[in-house]
Amino acid sequence: MMPRQRPAIARFSAWLLALASLPALAQTTPGTPPKPPAPPPVQQPTDAGRSHSSAVGVGVGMQIDLNQVLRLGRRLFDAPSPPPAYAPGRALLAFAADGGLDPAQLAAEAGLQLVESTSLEALGLVVAELQGAPDTLPEALQRLRAAHPDVTVDLAPLWRPQTVAAPAANPAPLPGQHPGRLYAAALLGVQAAQPLARPVRVALIDGAVDPAIGLELAGFSQARFGNGGDPGQHGTSVACLLACQRRGTSQPGFFGLSPGVMLLNAAVLGTDARGQAQARALDVLRGLDWALRQNAEVINVSLGAAPDAVTARAFTLAQAKVAALIAAAGNGGPQGGLTYPAALPGVIAVAAVDAQRRPYRDGTRGSWISIAAPGVEVWVPALDVSGGRYLTGTSFAAPFVTAWAAQRLARGLPATAAVLCAQAIDLPPAGRDPQTGCGLLRWQPDAP
Repeated sequence: MMPRQRPAIARFSAWLLALASLPALAQTTPGTPPKPPAPPPVQQPTDAGRSHSSAVGVGVGMQIDLNQVLRLGRRLFDAPSPPPAYAPGRALLAFAADGGLDPAQLAAEAGLQLVESTSLEALGLVVAELQGAPDTLPEALQRLRAAHPDVTVDLAPLWRPQTVAAPAANPAPLPGQHPGRLYAAALLGVQAAQPLARPVRVALIDGAVDPAIGLELAGFSQARFGNGGDPGQHGTSVACLLACQRRGTSQPGFFGLSPGVMLLNAAVLGTDARGQAQARALDVLRGLDWALRQNAEVINVSLGAAPDAVTARAFTLAQAKVAALIAAAGNGGPQGGLTYPAALPGVIAVAAVDAQRRPYRDGTRGSWISIAAPGVEVWVPALDVSGGRYLTGTSFAAPFVTAWAAQRLARGLPATAAVLCAQAIDLPPAGRDPQTGCGLLRWQPDAP
């Protein structure tokens, strides 16, 4: 096995490769083309668009812009290393609660340490987190699988919000009283907030929602797991898109699409050593089980993680206990891999589009995408600024579909992926596609 490169060395190698490719890039980049060399002894003329200090001739008919080289180098060296998809040296284990097994004994059998175990009553599972040497952990898990086919084991993923940072916008005396550019509700065909005919129990597995943002709820219950914080107000923003009170004096203003829900908040988000939002896998599974024990009818997961078998087992069991399980499709880009739980069969995976109905360029693609909703530069009130923020990511597309599901259930109608597809507005290319699934969410909660 080749030794892993240090991040700085890897970036330096990438920089050298980029530098080597610049002559080819210079021939395809729009702008003034480099002039061909004149035969000696006539001096080659200077490119009229550049000074001698910023360009150097290389080879025949090729030039390198040194400013471009330096900018590229700075970006490569300054860019942080991507966070790991799985917790180093950690694994998950799950088995049926009535299986008569002992997680500590299973860990010892595989030469691993038991970090923590818990019983998930609603799911009928015992789950545990194990620890071992990262280089030998996969082999130890394989031994467990072979010896105990009824036990599910896999690497422990790290869960993260499916969002990107956004600047504050539109200062106002009170949070969100003067909304910025609004397009999401109009894009879906929603003219005004529609209070629910009955309280629908909606669970958010996310950050710790702060009701001070101004939510219109039938009730609120919160349980914290792990750090149980709300980095970047992620959970609060998702809840606001679902059920915030109306903001703004002009019509239509900003409003949550399903005021009057009974909000169940499983607060699982914390931060890593770099201050980036993340959640431990065991805490997410605890939050899922808590939501089921609170009789959630709809579960919204605006978080995502790399695939693992334990998550698949738990969320598959959960689907039979709720009317709809809705998740952010992911922000991995066109070449991104599967995002759990969105990519699991039966989960409604929500992609993001912008105000022109164009797919979010960093959205994850896949045949498992169900539907699309607004999720690019969506304005949301914020607590720590006087106005609000524009937020981007599939995290903020998911609650629009969750709001639709709550409206359907309040009317006694099904809220399934099949109904979503039947109502959806098809987006290019024609038919179902890996960017937006069946198309754009059409707001028709009364349709049969």
